[in-house]
Amino acid sequence: MNHYTLFPIIKRLEENSIVYSLGGSGLLYYLNLIDSINDWDITVECPKDKLIETLEGYDWVEQRSGDYPFASQYRLSIASLNIDFIGCFALHTENGVLNLPINHNRKWDGINISSPEVWYVAYYLMNRKPKASMLLNYLKTSTEKVNTTLINDLIKTNILNNELSQELSLLIR
Repeated sequence: MNHYTLFPIIKRLEENSIVYSLGGSGLLYYLNLIDSINDWDITVECPKDKLIETLEGYDWVEQRSGDYPFASQYRLSIASLNIDFIGCFALHTENGVLNLPINHNRKWDGINISSPEVWYVAYYLMNRKPKASMLLNYLKTSTEKVNTTLINDLIKTNILNNELSQELSLLIR
């Protein structure tokens, strides 16, 4: 899959002032951690109705959302483009619901890219260990790129378990 296919969608999101970020396997591919992309996961911060209006003309479907460990408000998919939109990205933890910020400090040919810190936490909480390990190893070997403010904010939520909080703390020492 080629990220250029996202350009028309990204243009619509930006024209409608929808805050978004590309994560999931798109992020892993961008970071050169995997060789191919399963689908495009785009997290958005907007009401579902606004995203639906923005997707006018595309054949989209609403997917199930909110089943454990997922706590996002909604999920819409465009099968023809292999895109999943995740509205207000959030996951359940043993201590509550963690709202994951749409943090992007990188662009890939003009596309906002999610923070690896956010997706490390997400994959950890989804129990997707291989992907979480890939991102943790990336962060450990790219310490100059680690977003310490974001990590501190995630730890301060007091929603993460001790193991995850400790792993994140080690990245900022």
